[in-house]
Amino acid sequence: MDNCIFSGHCINMRCDKSCPALVETSYLLDRNGISIGNDVFHSSEEDLQAANKLITENQGKLKVYISKNTITSATLLTYVGICQNWKGSQLHCTVYNLKFFQYLEAIKKSWNSGSSDNLEYTKIWASTSKLLIVSNIDFVNFKNFECQTLLELIQSRLSNPELTTIIVSPQLSALVGEGSFFSALMEILKKAAD
Repeated sequence: MDNCIFSGHCINMRCDKSCPALVETSYLLDRNGISIGNDVFHSSEEDLQAANKLITENQGKLKVYISKNTITSATLLTYVGICQNWKGSQLHCTVYNLKFFQYLEAIKKSWNSGSSDNLEYTKIWASTSKLLIVSNIDFVNFKNFECQTLLELIQSRLSNPELTTIIVSPQLSALVGEGSFFSALMEILKKAAD
């Protein structure tokens, strides 16, 4: 069986692809755009342990993780989060990597053409997933709308102590923006990065 993350450890030699481990992990991997061939499956033990520790130590909190390679880091954190949270997820999106730039573009597009099912599901997963990884903020020019959208998401998730939010960012000084909302956002991000 070559499309299961547990294939190296499974004792079922005649897999019919109906076990909960395969179904639940496959669902979460698919929701987050991670295929079995992804480089994350070749991560070092050290990187996996560091990601595991970061997620575990920040349960129920907002954490800003500073990374030189934000896309790779977000994918690794998402994968480790899936490994931690797949069991019993019952095809609920318990771990979600919100690509923030694409999310903003989808919202703006909906102003003209109406909201799509994909956007509605993205909003649900972003607000209810047990672990939310927010990535692609390094591609955003933070003006009022962009800041307010991220601030609103952060506030809604902080109101539930069972939800963990990790924002993967380059050095905060590299983020581009302007206005009073940008200042407020930067203050929150700086506190969460410490």
